[in-house]
Amino acid sequence: MRITRQILGGTAGVAVLCMVGFVANPDAVKDLGRRLSTGAALLEQAEGISQQVQNHKVVLAAVETKEKKAVSALSAGQEAEARLHFDSAEYFYDAAVRAAQRSLQRDPTSDAAMEERLRAGVALGAFWYHRGHMDKAEKVLKEAEVNSKSSTLSLLLAEAERFEVLGNIYRDMGRYKEARRQYESAEHLLGRSETQDERIEATRAVLLAEQGWLLNKQEKLTEADNAMTAALKALTAAHAGKDQEALATGRLGAIQHDEGFVSAAMTNYISALQTELALGAEGYTPDAFETLQNMAVGQRDLGKGTASISTIERAVNLQKQQLEAEQKVNEKVEDKALMASLARSYALGAELLRRSDKSKCAKGLRWAHEALALQRRVDGDVLKMEQADILNTIGNVQSDLGRYNDAGNSYKASLAIHEKLEPNGNTATTASVYGNLGSLLHRQGRFQEAITMYEKSMKLQESVLAPSNPDIAVTCNNIAVSLTKLGKLEEAQEYAKRAVALVDESDLQESNGDKQLFSSTLKHIQGQIGKKAAHKSMRVQEQ
Repeated sequence: MRITRQILGGTAGVAVLCMVGFVANPDAVKDLGRRLSTGAALLEQAEGISQQVQNHKVVLAAVETKEKKAVSALSAGQEAEARLHFDSAEYFYDAAVRAAQRSLQRDPTSDAAMEERLRAGVALGAFWYHRGHMDKAEKVLKEAEVNSKSSTLSLLLAEAERFEVLGNIYRDMGRYKEARRQYESAEHLLGRSETQDERIEATRAVLLAEQGWLLNKQEKLTEADNAMTAALKALTAAHAGKDQEALATGRLGAIQHDEGFVSAAMTNYISALQTELALGAEGYTPDAFETLQNMAVGQRDLGKGTASISTIERAVNLQKQQLEAEQKVNEKVEDKALMASLARSYALGAELLRRSDKSKCAKGLRWAHEALALQRRVDGDVLKMEQADILNTIGNVQSDLGRYNDAGNSYKASLAIHEKLEPNGNTATTASVYGNLGSLLHRQGRFQEAITMYEKSMKLQESVLAPSNPDIAVTCNNIAVSLTKLGKLEEAQEYAKRAVALVDESDLQESNGDKQLFSSTLKHIQGQIGKKAAHKSMRVQEQ
C-alpha cells in the first residue's frame, strides 16, 4: 500500500516456523550426531533415485515430510532436530533434480523422464523463489526446460507451471514485459490440450490471478480489479484450493484499496486473513503477513490509528520471531522473502507511528533505518526501488522531527534511485517523493517552490492512479494550503473543493482524518474569502 505521502494542515518452503519463546531441548542437541547420520542416509537414498517418475514423487513427498517434521520439532523445542530436517530439504530438491537429469540422459526421448526432470526443476526453482533468491530460481527454471513435442496433460501442466513461476519472478523483479511473455506462453501451452480437465481450468485461473497482480504492479488498477475479480470466481469454480482463493481475495482488497474503496478492501483483507490463518496451522504464512500489513493501512485510512499501529506491531514481532527461528535452524539459506517482508513492516510502521503521535517519531525513525538496513541486506549490491521507498519514509520522519536538511537529502537520494531505475518517472511512488519534497518546502516557507513540486506529483498521479484515489485528494489539499499562504484564495478554493469531492467519491468514513482535514481546509479558505469580501465592501462604503 502507498501511504508514504505528507499531508499539510493536520497532525502528521518453511514459512510456518513462527514460534514464541521456544527453548532448545538439551537431549535433542546431544542426539544431533545420530540424527545427522540418519539424514546422511536419507540423502544418499535420494541420490540413488531410479529413472521412474514414481520414485521421483517419493523424493518430493519426503521433502514435504521433512519440512513438516522441522516445524513439529521446533514446536517441541527440539532445535537440533529441526536444524537437521530443514537443512536437508534443499538438498533433497537438488538431489531430485540431479537424479531426474540422469534419467533423461539415459532415455532422452522418454516423456516420463522429461516430466520427472521438469517437475524436479520447478520444485527447486519454487523453493528458491519463495525464499526470495530470484537469480537462483530463474537459473534453475531455465535449466529445467525440456524439448518435447508431446501434448500429454501432465507434461503440459508441468511446463505451464514453469512459465508461471518464471512470470512471477520477473513480475516481482519489475521486469513486467518478460513476466507478461511468460504468462502468455503458459496460456498458449494450455491451449494445446484438447482434454477437458479441472486441472487445466485451475491453472488458467491461477494464471489470470497472477496477471491481475501484474496489472496492479503496472498501476493499471481498473484492469487489475476486473482481472482479479474474474480470477477469484474462476478459482472457486475450478476448486483450485483455499490458499489460491485467499491469495486472490487479499490481492483484490489491495487493488480496491489503491482505488480508494477502503471499506470494501478491509472486508476482503479480513476474509483472506481468516483463510490464511486456518491454512497456516503452525503459524503465519507469508501471505498472512502481507494481509496484516494491508489491514494496518486500511485501519489508518478508516480513522483507527491505534488499531493500525497495534496491527503492524503484531506483524513486526511475529516476523522477527519467525526470522530468528529460521536462522537458528538454517544458517545456509537466508529467507530473503521474509527479510524483505519484515523490512516492509518496519517502513510501514514508521509511517503509521509518525502519523499517530509526534512523540512516536523517534521510534518511527529507528524502524525506518531498520527497514533500510534489512532491504540492503536482501538486495546486496543491486539497487532496488524498495530502497527508494524506504528513503522516502526516512525523509518523512526526519521532516516531522524538524530535521529539514536531512529530510531533503533523503528525498533526493530516493529520487536519484527512481530516476535511475525509472527514467520516465511514471510511477505513483515517484509522485509521492515529489509531493513530500513539496511538503518540506512548504514547512520552510518556500510556498511557490512547494506548489511546483506538488504539480509534478499530481501530473504523475493523474497518469497512473484511479481518478478517485485519495492520494490525488491529498495533493489537491496541499496545493490549496500553499496557495492560501500566497494569498491566492480563489485558486486555492478550487483545489480544496476538488479534494473534498474526491474523498466524497470514495468510501472513506466521515471519521477519517483526511476527510475531516480536507473539509476543514475548504471551510478555512471560504472563511478567508468571506472576510476579504467583507473588508472590501467596508472599504467601498467608507469611500
